[in-house]
Amino acid sequence: MVVNLKNTGSTTCSMHGFPGVQLLGADGLGDKGPDAARTDTTAPTVTIAPGEETRFLLHYIPDTSGSGKTYTRLAVTPPNETVFDVMNLDGLNITVPATTGNAPDVYVDPVGYHTGTGK
Repeated sequence: MVVNLKNTGSTTCSMHGFPGVQLLGADGLGDKGPDAARTDTTAPTVTIAPGEETRFLLHYIPDTSGSGKTYTRLAVTPPNETVFDVMNLDGLNITVPATTGNAPDVYVDPVGYHTGTGK
């Protein structure tokens, strides 16, 4: 899944690293799912001008047992920040296995899947 982060400010900003991502239930806060584990992808530094976007990829292993847990929102914390924003998945549901084994079911790549002028 591609997740967009847009610079809504009035100045250019730079990011480097992995966002924090947690799956959330329909109410956005009370029903928390797993935190995404980081992939081994190297993180670039991206520069985003006002109005531009950078993206990251969220990977998940879908439930095939029929007894998985469904999430409809994401809590996303940009790299090197402490404040998250809740993102609605606009009708998309993420269903992952209800029981967690030794390996995570959700993975995140670093920011940098970029469409702006800075790279």
